[in-house]
Amino acid sequence: MFDFDRLRALVAVADHGSMTGAAAALCRTQPSVSRQIAALERQAGVPLLVRSPTGASLTPAGALLVEHTRGVLDRLHRAERQLSALGGDGGSLTIGSFSSANTTLLPRAFHDYVTRNPRAAKPFVPQTDPERHLADLRAGRLDLALVTEWDLHAQDLDGIELVPLVEDELLVALPRDHPFARERLTLADLSDDTWIDGAHPDCLGPLDGFVSAVSVHCDDWTGKQGLVASGVGVMLFPSLAVPSVRRDVVVRRPCDEIPRRRLYLACPAGARRVPAVSSMVESVRAAAASLPDRASVGGRGGISGRRYE
Repeated sequence: MFDFDRLRALVAVADHGSMTGAAAALCRTQPSVSRQIAALERQAGVPLLVRSPTGASLTPAGALLVEHTRGVLDRLHRAERQLSALGGDGGSLTIGSFSSANTTLLPRAFHDYVTRNPRAAKPFVPQTDPERHLADLRAGRLDLALVTEWDLHAQDLDGIELVPLVEDELLVALPRDHPFARERLTLADLSDDTWIDGAHPDCLGPLDGFVSAVSVHCDDWTGKQGLVASGVGVMLFPSLAVPSVRRDVVVRRPCDEIPRRRLYLACPAGARRVPAVSSMVESVRAAAASLPDRASVGGRGGISGRRYE
């Protein structure tokens, strides 16, 4: 079996591009790292690095070994987090999310979780890229992640468990003085409008072919609503976030229904055996079940400042 310290040294060389950089990162001397790599190459029976005066790069064999080593390190990191969650006060949870889920769904889930687990460490939601949620789950950087079906497209789901939550209806948000703010509308009525979306395509996926281009990008949920309110453009608005509608924005359901997006809670396979993770899963499921009935969102009318019109 390969020596683990030698494997870590190889990963450090791959990360830093030289024996010297790896030595500094590992708080070792350069000759010590060089000896570890040489011993690992003897054990592997093939060269793992191409050495040059300016640094070192991986051979194909070295790249393969580094890939497997990263997988082992990721699993050990995840095991460390899960063991922490099994002991003491239940451990802390790190949860990946996205902006519209942060308006209502996640706050309700957190309230339920801390109510039922008053002595547990409070959950933490870092600023994360939704496109990296599955990779972050595998690496142990996240314990759970809220994802949409669009985040799962062409993704490797091996080792990931998906808990279905809800099918989220997509509505249209307009400035209050928009010509269709009080009228029945179809998507075709908005074909010439400026559309606003996040840098990560979080809502406009179902409108491929209808929206030729997004004219304004804004990742901040409050900022997107502010842009709509000021008349800059229109945006799709998940019913998940209806309780957060600004009073100067009108949300309407178009006559031609937009395909709904499915929401899931993702976690590493087996993670639900950890009490803290299992408890949070139940809290998120309860929060999703408590959201307003999708069919009751204003009929064919609109919603403005939390009031149905």
